[in-house]
Amino acid sequence: MPLEEYNKKRKFNETPEPEGKEMKSDNKLIFVIQRHSASRLHYDFRLEMDGVLKSWAVPKGPSLNPEDKRLAMMTEDHPFSYHDFEGNIPEGNYGAGEVEIWDSGTYEPLEKVEGKSDALIMRHELHQDSLKFILHGKKLKGEFALVKMKNSKEGNAWLLIKHKDKFALEEYDAEEHIPKKSKVTLREENRPGKKKIKIPNKESKTFKNYTPSLIGEKKLKDFIKPMLAQTGEKAFNNKDWVFEIKWDGYRAVADLREPVIQLYSRNGLSYSDKFSKIIKALDHQNHQMVLDGEIVAFNKEGKPDFQILQKIGENPDLAMTYQVFDLLWLNGHSTENLTLVQRKELLKDALTENNVIKYCEHIPQNGIDFFQQIKKMELEGMIAKKTDSIYSEGVRSSDWLKIKFQNTEDVLICGFTEPNGSRKNFGALILGTFADGQLKYCGHAGTGFADKILDSLYELFKPLIIGNCPFEEVPKTNAPATWLKPELVCEIKFTEKTKDGIFRHPVYMGLRSDKDKEDLMNEEEEEIENSTSLKMKISESKVEKDSVKTKTQKMTKAVKLTNQNKIYFPESGITKGEVIDYYQSVAKYILPHLKNRPQSLNRFPNGIEGLSFYHKDAGNDAPDWIEKVSVFSESNEKDIEYLICNTADDLAYLNNLGCIDLNPWNSTVIDLDKPTWLALDLDPSEKNTFDQVIETALCVKEILDLAKIKGFCKTSGSSGIHIFIPMGEQYEVELVKNFAHLLMQKVQQKLPDLTTLERNLKKRDKNKIYLDYLQNRTGQTLASVYSVRPKPFAPVSMPLLWEELKSGLKPTDFNIHNALERIKKNGDLFKPVLGKGIDMLKALENLSKI
Repeated sequence: MPLEEYNKKRKFNETPEPEGKEMKSDNKLIFVIQRHSASRLHYDFRLEMDGVLKSWAVPKGPSLNPEDKRLAMMTEDHPFSYHDFEGNIPEGNYGAGEVEIWDSGTYEPLEKVEGKSDALIMRHELHQDSLKFILHGKKLKGEFALVKMKNSKEGNAWLLIKHKDKFALEEYDAEEHIPKKSKVTLREENRPGKKKIKIPNKESKTFKNYTPSLIGEKKLKDFIKPMLAQTGEKAFNNKDWVFEIKWDGYRAVADLREPVIQLYSRNGLSYSDKFSKIIKALDHQNHQMVLDGEIVAFNKEGKPDFQILQKIGENPDLAMTYQVFDLLWLNGHSTENLTLVQRKELLKDALTENNVIKYCEHIPQNGIDFFQQIKKMELEGMIAKKTDSIYSEGVRSSDWLKIKFQNTEDVLICGFTEPNGSRKNFGALILGTFADGQLKYCGHAGTGFADKILDSLYELFKPLIIGNCPFEEVPKTNAPATWLKPELVCEIKFTEKTKDGIFRHPVYMGLRSDKDKEDLMNEEEEEIENSTSLKMKISESKVEKDSVKTKTQKMTKAVKLTNQNKIYFPESGITKGEVIDYYQSVAKYILPHLKNRPQSLNRFPNGIEGLSFYHKDAGNDAPDWIEKVSVFSESNEKDIEYLICNTADDLAYLNNLGCIDLNPWNSTVIDLDKPTWLALDLDPSEKNTFDQVIETALCVKEILDLAKIKGFCKTSGSSGIHIFIPMGEQYEVELVKNFAHLLMQKVQQKLPDLTTLERNLKKRDKNKIYLDYLQNRTGQTLASVYSVRPKPFAPVSMPLLWEELKSGLKPTDFNIHNALERIKKNGDLFKPVLGKGIDMLKALENLSKI
């Protein structure tokens, strides 16, 4: 048995490593390299062969320098399922220490043999003690050899050698290419007996993971942002959904992968001290896990009470539970790509319940009856979740919906009024929230305070007092006001909200130390409002040229804006300032589609009739506060430092450079090799009409329907149409591009007289629409959804419903003046592009039947 030695060395009731079973990958042979801090640091090089992973320990790590002949000691075979193992092997077990994946991908033999499978060739070469292969990894690419040393005393010594090819480098050190947040590195740095160097004028090592927060908790620098829910309008029944109680407490992630348990908020605030009772209860769990749930406190009637939870400092023995509703990681494996139902089944088996730790049950299908029960119990509401939804970190997804029974909302404390009568410290809180990117007054809260709360809040207010009102328009108050820097978030309960956004009868419920201003500013969900409040006059989005500079400067304090009155669009008189103002007004809609993506800048410093140029490398000119990412360019043979656009200030900075349109990569910095979406560009030639582009787009829709996958279309803002398909960062760039090519081939077969796949402009028929699938190569970009285009009258790239694709539609129908009105009315039609990706294998199977 090839895995007998592997199984014999391990105690599977103690180690999270997978038990040895033979299996094979479905397609190409795979390889993996794991960085392993055990008795010493080394790299484990593993090649799939005969249903197992043939393994070699490489002490110095692999190299891309052909001169480096790395010693590789052959070890026991490992099971195929070991290819995605990461985690801690407990002390007392074979190989005890920390394991992380350093590189992975597919491989193939260097020399193919007709009629012989890759697996058969590699097996033969292994028997010959000389393997030659090509690696297709993220770090290791190109030709390699593994050659057994003939005179080795141990009999298992090999050499890992890089061949001279286009991927070879003169110098290479594997340790210079390790993950930024590496637990292996942390273990090596803290290895017993290792000399520690004290760095002067720096934080002590004990606290290096923390920064102080406003309300006393410590903030982690390395944490998981949980998946968030959008707002649902009303309860419903659906067999593809399950329903949970919406707990009124603190959202919390519990990381049980290390001996020291971490419990923290959605923004990384540590709860380890504040909720030590929960930490102690989590210490009795039997598995290494990452959990998602809600910390809930109960009053004397046994009902969840958020206000009582605020008083935890006064009552550490408060009755509370950690209601666990999701599982992100279990015993060395991420579970985020499993369906919700699969994750909850694993969670129910893995979680040890006690008086404090509780599994959150759910009700399938019957949401309406469940919601009625919640009303009777006077709970806050319910959460609806799609049964097949994957877990998307940090994403506010339409696969989860929060449906409230009580009216509650999170707002900013922007000031307070003087107290009257016997009231101490202050009278009422002056509240604010964000609307269209601006801070707006939304009411007073004068009730809900005990004396101790008045005292503690007033102490928090003192360092935040400012001289000027933070609102653009000073609201009327029933007593003299003291203004605060808008930093503190609180929860209020209210009876209703007026059309102009003022809360009626707001009651203070407590501080939200787990949230900050940016959470409210960048809220992605759309509020469910009366249709009258969604109406907006076009003239309101048209700003007078004289006031543009003042308004945009207030919204973008970190950016020095210049030449705001410069005319960018001569035919319509639209200025640079108006372009900046437009992007600020749609910031909360466009930023999720730009977040964490390298930007290829297309600059028009003198407007659309002036000279323009492309700008990729930020160099040293960009300010320190804007994020950047370095990407190695093979064509330039150097690192290119791309700018990242994550905030409204980042938007203003790019616009101020002359960027009229925004052009993000298809992938994020989390994994640049795995796109979020697939993009199909229908690019008309000189003699094509837009009606013909629409006809082609509808043909693409037919193909997608046959493949049983969803696509989302938008105007390019110029003369074409873009169709995006969510990929969910599941597949490598090459796979996505090849799949896009296949789709376009199917379209071209259906419309041979109207479309072409000919890339060369000189050879391309001027009567045909180019089906551009090559936009899916690494680093290729298309104009973002909601982006202004550098064309006359400032058109905007606008998402469309498929039923809107009909004769008479024009790409110029949507422009800088009317775009916001439409977006407000329809919401973000492109939001699903950022969600769950398609199943490409199923789609290919469906297409094969055509």
